[in-house]
Amino acid sequence: MDKNEHLKKVLNTNDISKVEHLNRYVDKKNEVKSALDKHFSLEIASKSIDSGSYAKKTANNTKFDIDVATPFKKKESDDQNGFSTLEDMFNDVYKYLRNDFADGDDDLEKDNVRKQKVSIGLKFVFEDGDEFELDVVPARERPEHGSYNDNSTDLSLYINPSNRSKKEEEENRTSIKTNIKKHVSLLSGVGRTHERKVARLLKVWKTKKKEDGGGKLIKSFMMELYTKEAFDKAESIPSGLWNKVKMVMEYIIDNIESNNLKDPANPNGNIVSDSMSDSAKKDTRKYMQTTIDDIEEDGETIKDYFPVNKDYDDDEDDSTGSESASILGTNKFG
Repeated sequence: MDKNEHLKKVLNTNDISKVEHLNRYVDKKNEVKSALDKHFSLEIASKSIDSGSYAKKTANNTKFDIDVATPFKKKESDDQNGFSTLEDMFNDVYKYLRNDFADGDDDLEKDNVRKQKVSIGLKFVFEDGDEFELDVVPARERPEHGSYNDNSTDLSLYINPSNRSKKEEEENRTSIKTNIKKHVSLLSGVGRTHERKVARLLKVWKTKKKEDGGGKLIKSFMMELYTKEAFDKAESIPSGLWNKVKMVMEYIIDNIESNNLKDPANPNGNIVSDSMSDSAKKDTRKYMQTTIDDIEEDGETIKDYFPVNKDYDDDEDDSTGSESASILGTNKFG
């Protein structure tokens, strides 16, 4: 069993560009961005930006949505535009999307606009029954009015109380500092090609494990951060896709239960690993170790842990894993 060739095929068949209605989703995403920018033209600090796995080029076609973020101004006096509280910002964006925007969009019902932890989720249902989910993240510049610019992109997010983690509830936290542009840049560039491939493969692994009843597992953003850390701290990078995936899995196994994983955009204020329960960390560690052991003992089992997406398996010998084919540039998303 050639494990590396199999993983190349996994990447190819999970290629996001193979999604049939992708252009439809991109167009809808751009409509939402334009509508937000127009409706909140006085309050925004910048035009809405792409975020999430699409912008980071780590998306797969098996499970995906599209994320956008709208940076708003911080209102500190009556003569300024923007929002004085994060809660007002979050609720105003929610009300606009649920009411005005949904009223004017044939593909969006009011009940399909929902408050999530730091975002507003939209589910579009098209005339042919096709569905598409989009997350809108309202964010506010920091630390003061007029702070947001090309060289200063820190943002504050509102944490919806009903979706707080146990630790956030204990600390009564209702906001979090982040930097979406910094997150997008973490795995960007030619020099991070292998990291993006590994991150995508780990997402395939997680999706399969969830389908098999794996319960709560490591979050995708955490896998991306661990992937970057593993590559950055490695004395040498092994050759071959499987050895790279194994290296990152072993790094996660060694660190997930014992060391804090910090948000690079807010290392002193946001411990990303705190958002995972102890049981989720334990299960992730156990499942990853079992995956490594089984594949090392019998290479054929790699097909079970990292399955080819049969919906897009044309059995052609196209296993280059080229990002030029598998990733749409950020400009495609506006």
